Amino acid sequence: MTDSHSSPGAFAFGIRRLVLVDSAGFCYVEIPVDNHGLILGPGNLGKSSLLNSLRLFLLPENNFRNSRKKFAFRNASAGSFYSNEESYQHYFPSQFSFLIMEAENPAGTHCQILYRDNASQLSYGRAFVPVNYDQLRPLFWNGEDDEGIGQAVPELSFSRLSGALKKLSKDTRLVNDPAKLKSMLYSSELMNAEAVRYSVLPLGESDERRVQSLRTLILLLFEMKADDRAMANAVASIIEADKKFVDDAFDFNIDDFLNRHDQLKQQQIQFNRIEKERPRFEKLNRDYQAYQHLLRTQHEFAAFRDGVANGLQEIGVKRQKALDVYNDQNQTLRHVLQTLKNLEQETSSLKGEIRSAERRIKQAEQSQKDGDLLVSQYGEMSLQDIENIQREELEGRRAHLAALRSAAQAEIRLAEIQRKKQDLNHKLVSLKDRESKQKWQLQNQLDEATAAPLRAVDPRLMMASPGQDLDAGSKAAIEAFARLFVPGARGYDWFDTEYRAEPARQANFADQRQRLEGELNGLEREWSELSDTANQEHDRPRLIERTEKEIRAIEKDLETLRRYPAAETTLKDATEEKLAAEELLAKLAEQGEQEHEKQDALTRKAGNAKAEKERIEERERELAGLSRSVATVEHRFPHLKVVKAEQAMTVDEVSVSTFDDLQAHLDDLEERRRSILDHLRQFVYLGIHEDSDGELQKDSPSSSVIREAFKSLSDLFAGMIERWRVLEEQIAIHNETVASYRQALKSNHEHIARFESQLNRELDGVRINDLVEIRVDIHTDPKFRNLVEEANNIDPYGHQLQSDAFYDRLRVFVADFFGEQGGNKRLTMDKVITGISYRTRKENAVGLDKKGQSTSTTALINLELVYRLLKRVLYPGVQLSFPMVLDELASVDISQMPSLLERLGKQGFNLFSAATHSASAEVIYLIGRHLEVGQMRTARPYSPQRTLVFWGGAEGFTSGDGLSQWVDQTQNSLLEPANE
Repeated sequence: MTDSHSSPGAFAFGIRRLVLVDSAGFCYVEIPVDNHGLILGPGNLGKSSLLNSLRLFLLPENNFRNSRKKFAFRNASAGSFYSNEESYQHYFPSQFSFLIMEAENPAGTHCQILYRDNASQLSYGRAFVPVNYDQLRPLFWNGEDDEGIGQAVPELSFSRLSGALKKLSKDTRLVNDPAKLKSMLYSSELMNAEAVRYSVLPLGESDERRVQSLRTLILLLFEMKADDRAMANAVASIIEADKKFVDDAFDFNIDDFLNRHDQLKQQQIQFNRIEKERPRFEKLNRDYQAYQHLLRTQHEFAAFRDGVANGLQEIGVKRQKALDVYNDQNQTLRHVLQTLKNLEQETSSLKGEIRSAERRIKQAEQSQKDGDLLVSQYGEMSLQDIENIQREELEGRRAHLAALRSAAQAEIRLAEIQRKKQDLNHKLVSLKDRESKQKWQLQNQLDEATAAPLRAVDPRLMMASPGQDLDAGSKAAIEAFARLFVPGARGYDWFDTEYRAEPARQANFADQRQRLEGELNGLEREWSELSDTANQEHDRPRLIERTEKEIRAIEKDLETLRRYPAAETTLKDATEEKLAAEELLAKLAEQGEQEHEKQDALTRKAGNAKAEKERIEERERELAGLSRSVATVEHRFPHLKVVKAEQAMTVDEVSVSTFDDLQAHLDDLEERRRSILDHLRQFVYLGIHEDSDGELQKDSPSSSVIREAFKSLSDLFAGMIERWRVLEEQIAIHNETVASYRQALKSNHEHIARFESQLNRELDGVRINDLVEIRVDIHTDPKFRNLVEEANNIDPYGHQLQSDAFYDRLRVFVADFFGEQGGNKRLTMDKVITGISYRTRKENAVGLDKKGQSTSTTALINLELVYRLLKRVLYPGVQLSFPMVLDELASVDISQMPSLLERLGKQGFNLFSAATHSASAEVIYLIGRHLEVGQMRTARPYSPQRTLVFWGGAEGFTSGDGLSQWVDQTQNSLLEPANE
């Protein structure tokens, strides 16, 4: 691959145009990619999908299975990769979905067409035709409508399309086989027009390693902001493809080598294990001698066991007696405590009743006090009359409040006040007339026997005045009516109805006149407040607040009147209840004192009985615990069950300390026996002694078995010197095979170092932005480096096995880098190489700096490295015109844009990027060409879900008549902002 300013004789390969039909959110989009260009449109429109569709044309695939590995379509918003189905349905959502790429090479111009293949799931087919796209456009899009936007081609299908393509050219090819696609897409037979007709990226060599290297670089071109892992994979792929010598792979049977090492290692481990266990054999002999002196402890244990059994029988009788005494005392105490609890509950209940009665008394006294005060303000008036006056006043105050708040209500209230004033004046006249007739009131003309029952019915009957003396007939009629009422305990009975007696009252005409005059004066004031419109607005808030207070006061008085009649009765009843409860409370207190005295006496007796019971129970628990301990010992040592005692221990001699001493001796005895067997069994377990019949695994092996085991072990330890000599000779022979392995590691390590040096020589003189020197560091796996260093430091001709670390690294190395391959196992460079980093130097700086650069600068360095790597893969002398995808252009510093565009042009790349309308005008100007893909929609799409249309060329900046050289003006009138 050469720079864009290469000689005219260079072989040119380029991509000219990209077209999507009913795909990736578009109805029809046609994008030129043979120069720098910027795709503009709203967010989430499908711009990135348009850019990334290039991968489908450049990679030799025919389906979306395992699409993450094949295409690496990334979901940037979710931070993950799209699934197989998501990717497939995005690019091939319908039978009308087609993707077309127009390309050129030394054989001419051709188009590559991708279509949905329904023959198998997630598959797509590929057609190649040697014509330019202008000849194919009518097959996919009808641009001859009135508006110039265009419309879908009726009955578009692959069957119709394939027939049309074959008519256009007999060289049309339909290819789905990946192997055939590789040979067509990457052919470098530049002198053979037939072979190179559909080539896009000609490879220097056609082997599979070169294809995989190119695949890695293609995906990397879509991720120029990639991390060092992606760059490392690319470098590893190129290095692997560059390996040309047999020395780069292992050429000996590494499995046999490791197996022989394992055999020698196991022998060495076995001999070391035997030497390590020599002290165990000596301790085995000492334990056997000590075992004989501890056998007497078994008979002492039997005497202790019998003493514990006798003690348990005696202590059980004592415990039952103490328990009976304790239960009797405790039962009596519980009865007293229950009585005290009941007394406390009754006392608490009485105290609650007293508190309730006190609250009722307090409330009744307050209600009576408030009622007396209120009633005293109305003289001799009845409670009903007072309530009526209060309610009438409340109604008036509410009406006044409504009048203050509403002009309409004010007019109504003024009219009502006028009526009430007239009514009050009429009442004053009537009152004066009644006062003049007071001496003729009926209660003054009738005797009390006649007046009293009629006054009980209604006091007003006796307050009435005829204005003259009663005539005999009227008086007789009234007296006859009064005699129909029968005197009762609290009043008079009118048949089955009782009327309570009422005291005689004299009409207080002065109070009534004062009240009527007061009401009249109040109406006058209210009239003044409501009719004085000049000051009303200023005083209205104050008047409203005052009236609201008056209403609340009247409502409170009405509540007082409601409670007043019952206050006296409530006060009397509550006082009686309180006195009764206090008397009963005093009796309960006296009874409680007596019960407390009983409690104290019983508590002392119960405490003494409990202490004696617990002492006996503690001793019983101690004996029971010893009994369980004895059973545990017998369970551990079953042979002790048949051992007989000469005489049982006394109960006083049986104790925990005695048992502890016995158990210690028994443990020591058993420990010696177990130690002897454990040592013998351990020798078997370690493989030092063979116990083929399993006699040593029995609970009690015979003495003859143990004796034979001792003899066998003695012979083994005596012959170890000769065994060591033979092993050393075998190790020396094995070590001679290590030399060839060391050479293989060294050659691969040096190959990586040479490649790094070659890259850095190629980067001499390269300047990016303010960086005047750039160096690449290829980082290898620490295990690989350590393995190389270990191999260089070993002595392959010694009589000792190499270190365990050497063989451990060797096994890890084989597992990581060789896997399950057969034959010559090659190093896998993508695992050996773990990362790529850059060291840079700015102008006037002394040394190289390892710190990271900005995202945009790193992308430029990555681009430079990819360019160098791509040259190694492609056929020499090839000139590319290739779109370089840089999604989300906003991440690039605007100051670096000119140098980026210049460098891309020299290296044969055309910037192919996307941005939203928020992209700065300066960026758009610097790139020169932009494509507004989100402005036009067709009324007749292939699918209602996809209506966006763009075709006809790009917009941009140029001078003079240069615009006509690359911009199609047929759609200028259509590029109006559309409402989406």
